[in-house]
Amino acid sequence: MFKDQPLKIWIGLSSLLLLSLISGGISPAQAQVRAELLTLEQSAMPGGAITAVLKLDHDPKWHTYWTNPGIGEPTRMDWTLPPGWVAGEIDWPVPRQIYGSDGRITGYGYEDVLHLPVRLIVPPTAEGGKEVTLTAKASWLMCEVDICIPGGQTVAVTLPVASTPPKEEGEVKEALAATPMPEAGEGVRVRASLAEADVTLLLEGISNTAKAFKDPYFYSLDGLVYHDTDQLFQASSDGLAVQLEKDSYYNGPTDTLMGVLAFTDQAGAYRGIFINAPFEATPLSLPQVSLAPADEPQKISRWFKALIFALLGGIILNLMPCVLPILSLKALSLAKMRDASPKTAQNDGLAYTAGILVSFLVLAIALLGVRATLGGVGWGFQLQNPLVVLGLSLVMAMVGFNLVGLFEVSGRFMGVGQTLTQRGGKAGSFFTGVLAVVVAAPCTAPFMAAAMGFALTQPPMLALSIFMALGLGLALPYLLLAFLPAARGVIPKPGAWMVPFRQVLAFPMFATAIWLLWVYGNQQGTDGMALGLGAVLLLAITLWALRYRHLLGRLVTVGGAALILIIFVFEAKQISNPQTLADPMKRQDGEVTQDRLTGRAYTKENLESLLATGEPVFAYFTADWCVTCKVNERVALHQQETADFFAAEGIKVMVGDWTQHDPEITSILAQYERAGVPMYLYYPPGAAFDEGVLLPQILTPGIVKSEIKAVSS
Repeated sequence: MFKDQPLKIWIGLSSLLLLSLISGGISPAQAQVRAELLTLEQSAMPGGAITAVLKLDHDPKWHTYWTNPGIGEPTRMDWTLPPGWVAGEIDWPVPRQIYGSDGRITGYGYEDVLHLPVRLIVPPTAEGGKEVTLTAKASWLMCEVDICIPGGQTVAVTLPVASTPPKEEGEVKEALAATPMPEAGEGVRVRASLAEADVTLLLEGISNTAKAFKDPYFYSLDGLVYHDTDQLFQASSDGLAVQLEKDSYYNGPTDTLMGVLAFTDQAGAYRGIFINAPFEATPLSLPQVSLAPADEPQKISRWFKALIFALLGGIILNLMPCVLPILSLKALSLAKMRDASPKTAQNDGLAYTAGILVSFLVLAIALLGVRATLGGVGWGFQLQNPLVVLGLSLVMAMVGFNLVGLFEVSGRFMGVGQTLTQRGGKAGSFFTGVLAVVVAAPCTAPFMAAAMGFALTQPPMLALSIFMALGLGLALPYLLLAFLPAARGVIPKPGAWMVPFRQVLAFPMFATAIWLLWVYGNQQGTDGMALGLGAVLLLAITLWALRYRHLLGRLVTVGGAALILIIFVFEAKQISNPQTLADPMKRQDGEVTQDRLTGRAYTKENLESLLATGEPVFAYFTADWCVTCKVNERVALHQQETADFFAAEGIKVMVGDWTQHDPEITSILAQYERAGVPMYLYYPPGAAFDEGVLLPQILTPGIVKSEIKAVSS
């Protein structure tokens, strides 16, 4: 069994299996997997043997499991046979990796059409000239990403008992070629050794190894080899060297390496070799060549590079449109800092930096925690929750109301409402840093995406260090101003101009609130948007009533706050009820037309079907709450120049909408080491699913054309 699987998965599987027993199983007409029993032979011969085959036809995106399934359960067959007949075990075809919503390998199994052969022994007493019926009760676990349902079906086949050798049928005969070869080949020596946590496998005596074994992968039969880590392969002049990692949770026998070595042969066929190699007493020496992927020094280099990218991305994030409204608030502090003492200016800068770093720390811990327990998430994941979007819109509106003077709040609360003649205070600077991080989530800056994508694949401490570097980059420009008196000298002196300037700064906050309510409307519909606008109105009334200390004013304040709370409770109930939410996958159906650009909605199946045609494909991944995405779409992707270029080059377009959580989009983001949107992929003609080329995150029509032409040339 695989380690590191969340407890919730096991509880869910157990619950589903119990439900299956209570309800009597799932009707074959409603199942995502359909079963049929076939035989290789057209008849049975007394004293001989036949091959029966369980054919499983899976719906798109659904899968069942191999004998070593990972988190799932293998398919099982309970036979009802005539007297004297004996059924063997399933001869399992070569499996493939199964990925969870976080992009990690969770098990091994099968999709599409599967044939599971079983050898049946015919007794010598079988009476010729009569028919026999072979019956099997098949049961399996069928899953789509992280959703699993137990399934089963009773299947049967009837065939005659004849005295002549039986003939074989074509479909089943071809299916048997998918089972692993029992040996690696004549003259090939298979050796294995186990040293602490390292498993070494050598196949010696294979000529032209690199061509004979393309994209190899070892499937452990008993779970001794850990599944979700790099498998290191090196083709030498006369063989294949494999380095694997032992699963630390495995407590079974450790005397033999058993499994299937899968690969694609020179003819393009997916094949496998059954490995049953006793471990040698002395650890095997690997060929004097480096194994890929990167070793530890290269990992350290990647981590250091990610730190630099995160720092640069944080600095550039200051120029992104989502952060500008918050930075305008700091303009007031900059004006007041001009004539402040060095100590005051430095304390203000440090408080602002602390607010940013603490917020990034909390956000990173939450993101890593959700990713470890609930599956794949990415940068900006909190904005996929409509309640968070509604709450942020109210915060932006509240800051705007404060700036126009609707209400004033003491520095003990958050510091932004103090009068202009007073110092902003460390509390106000800290809160502004927090707010800067909150509104930065919808934006992704250059360099930042690669750094965040790398961070989410690393251990917690390394990941947190990259998030801290991003936060430091965001705070760095203001921190430098706080510590450089000469830089503060260019700021205008405080004066009467600051009063209207403060009021003008309210309008970017109102614009941000309107945009968030638009995102909320896309998530919850027009009724939800109307409810959000009503909450903003109630907020304005409540804050206005704060001015008045008499009984009526207090009643209005308490009543307004209570109504806002009721709105949140009502919306939380709506969101928690699956029947009231639009299925995110329904947004994937059909075509998506935006301005001049028309494309198919992204699913892995849709993309693979387009790639199968051999045509070039441009796939872009976006979200309504992603400001960078929307700017790129308006400036570059939805321009007539870009549409004409795609038409001239025959480029098909695919759109992935990540406004609400979509495990398929999360998976492809993780595959290309991206923590969030936007992500732009170009697939040249003939490219496979994992051969997309990443384009920059800031686009113009010229950049789109030049990048695609560079790949095609």
